[in-house]
Amino acid sequence: MHNKNIGKRCRWRIGLGGSLLSSLLLLSTWAAAAQPEPADTAGASWTTAAPKAYVALHDESAIAVLDTGTNRMLGTISVPLGPHGLVMTPDGRKVYVSSDEVSTVSVIDTATDRVVSSIEVGPMPAGLAISPDGRHVLASVWGADQVVMIDTGTDRIVGHVPVPQPQDVAINPDGNTAYISSGRIGAAALYIVDLASRLQIGKVSLDRHPSALTLSHDGRRLYFTVEGEDAVQGLDLTRNRVTAGIPVGASPPSTLITPDGQSQSGVSQSPNVLRILDPARDVLAASLIIGKTPHWIATSPDGRTAYVTNERSNDVSVVNLAQRMVTLTIPVGFTPREIAVQPALTAPSSVSSPAPGRGIP
Repeated sequence: MHNKNIGKRCRWRIGLGGSLLSSLLLLSTWAAAAQPEPADTAGASWTTAAPKAYVALHDESAIAVLDTGTNRMLGTISVPLGPHGLVMTPDGRKVYVSSDEVSTVSVIDTATDRVVSSIEVGPMPAGLAISPDGRHVLASVWGADQVVMIDTGTDRIVGHVPVPQPQDVAINPDGNTAYISSGRIGAAALYIVDLASRLQIGKVSLDRHPSALTLSHDGRRLYFTVEGEDAVQGLDLTRNRVTAGIPVGASPPSTLITPDGQSQSGVSQSPNVLRILDPARDVLAASLIIGKTPHWIATSPDGRTAYVTNERSNDVSVVNLAQRMVTLTIPVGFTPREIAVQPALTAPSSVSSPAPGRGIP
């Protein structure tokens, strides 16, 4: 049986609802009627001139694939029950997906859009993080009280670090240190791990369960959220001291700093808004209405566009960050949660013979 803390980002959402007054609603282009159903592409590869976005559909046990050039859904890739964590290698060639209803991390080849490997990591894997050089993925294995290190060259486990009920992971930009959230009842904390030695080197105790870990580009501050707090918290990593939080609204499940480091975004599930923060001053800069129960954020390679998954409206909001407005809404399937976008592509890839694996329906 799952502990009440596992996947708590999802459980906070139950019963959350409401919206701002309709006069504040920003006009969006709803594309459901205009978008065709994904074609029958079994055994096919999807090649686009633009980066693809990969969206975990938790209740469909699938990954939706979007073309960010046309903002259309290409189709889905089947994965085991409960896709939870999702990360992409820096070169955009592989996507790693943890499934919290089983014990595996699936590996997707983005050239063929097929699952090409399944890595047994232990019961109820949750959050994933990838090192800046792309050589290792860290998987929080909640049910095994450990974080496992996966070599992305071989897709084999090469290390373990004991952490009680780990959920989310963030890796410092220098690739040397990892920060892991632990939600053990009565012992909530952020654990600090040296990746070279694979040993715990520090711990910051908290009153409540931390989540949604995001590091500043200079590696000096860790942003996170705390269960029941309507704010994004900050941890000064030079002193391991929690700083004043930035109010963003109810139950913020995720935050993201843009590639240029000039803007930070966070979603608030009630009312369903995207908060744009100024990380230099730790203040709220703007807010805009998005879909129902927003969950996760990713940006385009140039940092100009944000993609926000909306769990209860089953879609992705496309946000122009400069104009601070929703420009499009893309239906994707049931319960979209984590999302990742490929880096900029230099040229479309070509695949003559798809790799073996579970293909796209």
